[in-house]
Amino acid sequence: MTGTDAVLVTGLLADHFRESVVIAILAGVVLLRFRRYRAVSAAAVGAVSSTATVVMAVIVSLLALVALGYWEPPVSEIVGDVLTAGRAFYDLVGEWLVRQTLGRLEEFAAA
Repeated sequence: MTGTDAVLVTGLLADHFRESVVIAILAGVVLLRFRRYRAVSAAAVGAVSSTATVVMAVIVSLLALVALGYWEPPVSEIVGDVLTAGRAFYDLVGEWLVRQTLGRLEEFAAA
């Protein structure tokens, strides 16, 4: 990849993503270019497993609090918030994604 190609790709990525995402992508490309696949994949697996461990510990702690009777979660409020967030996500992304998918399928079927 020449210098102008790298600048072009970086500019295109920066137009569509936040700066931190572009930096993370470029860092991944640099690390992979130096053929440190094992080190990079091991770091990614370690980060994911650490995050999963923390999430599971929080979930188990909350379930233990509920089971022991120390906390009574407001289930109706939680369900309402989740449904509202789901509707907002669908209004923001889902409907557009369905239209794009159906449009491409219709183009493919017409060809």
